Amino acid sequence: MKKFLGIMLVAFSLVCYGQKTDSKKNRIDPKLVGSWSGEEDDKQIAGMHKSWIMHRFDDGKFLLLFVAVQDGETTTFTEKGQWWVDNGKFYELHKTDGKTDVYTYEVLDNTHVKFKEDHMSIKQASENYEFTDTKMED
Repeated sequence: MKKFLGIMLVAFSLVCYGQKTDSKKNRIDPKLVGSWSGEEDDKQIAGMHKSWIMHRFDDGKFLLLFVAVQDGETTTFTEKGQWWVDNGKFYELHKTDGKTDVYTYEVLDNTHVKFKEDHMSIKQASENYEFTDTKMED
């Protein structure tokens, strides 16, 4: 009998832990997958125009290309990282610095998503930083 209870306990533990879905990969909003573009002026850094293309992969990875123009100088840079959603929030973990930005997001339609800062890893020039991404054709 003890042997049977032991086997049942092990089986129950395997079932319970096997059903745990805390993986970031499992928290992907499919509406956010694909290539998206956006731009903003003076919101992150005063006097800077910033535009970007972000590709969010369905495995939770992202690739982000920025073009920033300030005082007539153009700078481009890329970032890689991981993204996921949880409780109506969008998380963006940047591999370069290991920091995560958190936004609330709203899918406006099939081609527009609005993001509002919840917690940013760097200070922004404007309070309540927000932007809208536009889906690019696949």
